[in-house]
Amino acid sequence: MLTLASNDFMKRYVQESDPVMRADLLEVVDMMALIAPEAELVSNVGIPCFQLNGSWLYGVAARSDHLCVYFSDLSVIYSFADRLPHVQFGDDCLIIYQLEDINLNVLVELFGQIKVHFLLNNRKPSELIQKNILA
Repeated sequence: MLTLASNDFMKRYVQESDPVMRADLLEVVDMMALIAPEAELVSNVGIPCFQLNGSWLYGVAARSDHLCVYFSDLSVIYSFADRLPHVQFGDDCLIIYQLEDINLNVLVELFGQIKVHFLLNNRKPSELIQKNILA
């Protein structure tokens, strides 16, 4: 299931999370890793976070009865509101009470859109110049 389970931080984080939320936590982290396999799993903010090129992409925090999924670009998530009816939109995150209540395909699509926006917004100026020259 989770290829990142060998990470010591992940092991501790999962063990310390509420048993009710563990499977959902692992599944969300696995989805994030699937969408951004080149991202690095980091723990410098106390929760599992994925970084690309040293910048934060997304992360997840396990609470006693829900998960908080954090994103680097919140502008994308609100367009998914109608397609994720069982997800609560917090000030800076998505709140998931039960992963089985939501459409996982839509959640994976959201993770993908976050990554695309991240990559577009974090291109180096030389990449933009090359793209314009080739166009």
